[in-house]
Amino acid sequence: MKDFWEKQIIKQWKLCFLAPMDGYGDSAYRQAMKRIAPHVICISEFYSADGLVHSKFLADSVLPHQKMEDPLIIQIFWKDPENFAKAAKIIEQSKYNIAWIDVNMWCPAKKVVRSWHGSSLLINQDIAFEIIDKLNKATKLPISVKTRRSFDGNQNLVQFVKGLENAWAKLITIHGRTAKQAYTGDADFTDIYELKRNVNIPVICNGDIKNYDDWMSKIQNLDWFMIWRASFWNPWCFLPGEYHPTLWEMLSAMEFHAEELVKTKWERKGSLEIRKHLVQYIKSFPWVKVYRKRLVTTESFENSQQVINEIRETFKNDLDKKPGLWEIDKKEEN
Repeated sequence: MKDFWEKQIIKQWKLCFLAPMDGYGDSAYRQAMKRIAPHVICISEFYSADGLVHSKFLADSVLPHQKMEDPLIIQIFWKDPENFAKAAKIIEQSKYNIAWIDVNMWCPAKKVVRSWHGSSLLINQDIAFEIIDKLNKATKLPISVKTRRSFDGNQNLVQFVKGLENAWAKLITIHGRTAKQAYTGDADFTDIYELKRNVNIPVICNGDIKNYDDWMSKIQNLDWFMIWRASFWNPWCFLPGEYHPTLWEMLSAMEFHAEELVKTKWERKGSLEIRKHLVQYIKSFPWVKVYRKRLVTTESFENSQQVINEIRETFKNDLDKKPGLWEIDKKEEN
């Protein structure tokens, strides 16, 4: 398994990744992405290594997944190298079928940084290197890292990543903002291009990538790309050619996502969580406001399905049209 990335380079595959997204990247979300773009490689929401070590319930809740999600990456965070090693032993159990482990060294949230997790490892580099070293000694799974181009602009990215590479990290993902920027300003890939010229492992870029075609215009010497916010309710962003879905495709994606959330999180919780997704799937649909209130207050999968079927019936002559290209006219409301 640890030669996975080397094999991809030999094959010259152009890989795309779904970024780890706390509160979004659960099993249902990953399946919704893979249903449209089977080639995308998914990374889980990030989980505490300490939590996985001390809670069998957590491990049995978040590590099992559907076959269509394979190969699945599990991202973990913490600051204690020993707990990372213990968590790796749990993650690599054959019953979970996890492909590899990614280490969160990028999260800029204040509560994470104050606890010396996430992007704080950019300024606690000896600990960062020890984490990767301990993980490699503890598991046969390959280890990768997601980080930022620096914490506050005063760190040397090449030096940091070389240290991770020397500790046997097999891949690095760089978000094009500093931790201090968080999600403000524009992502800058200049340092990432320079990094790639100085390391021997694959380098993935992340930040402000809108879709597959946008990545092709930015890739230069980098290996692959990762999308975060642009994937929200838009699994088509991983397809080449600025793909615009039809109304039928949008409604089918909504129905699938809602059903999978209920399957994985049960009726009540799944139906509450789907609310933040449903309207956004059809945000380019000119009649979306007519259905907004019902979609954001749905109480069950049956409720969601009723609205979706109503749209299908009302707009049965427009199902093959593409709202994103304004092919459905906004007529006078009754």
